[in-house]
Amino acid sequence: MSGRILRALARLFSVALLGSLVLGLLLLGITVALLSVLWSLVRGKRPAMFTVFRTFQQATRTFGRTNSPVNPGEVVDVQAHEVHTALGERTQR
Repeated sequence: MSGRILRALARLFSVALLGSLVLGLLLLGITVALLSVLWSLVRGKRPAMFTVFRTFQQATRTFGRTNSPVNPGEVVDVQAHEVHTALGERTQR
């Protein structure tokens, strides 16, 4: 009977310890993010997380638009071109 109580107490302690670890890491992450934003604002720069989101939104707007008269469900054949490496050499088969 006392072994069962000790195991239950040990399990309860380990769950509480894990919960406090997760909450501590969450608070640490929020604190670091807020300090990063404040540091960016003090330096007069836009915070990096907002810059990333703005860049992503601009890219989705740019690539989301198509000026093609073709329906999106149709397959279109294109002219094949050779692809050159960065050094300007032709790829050999």
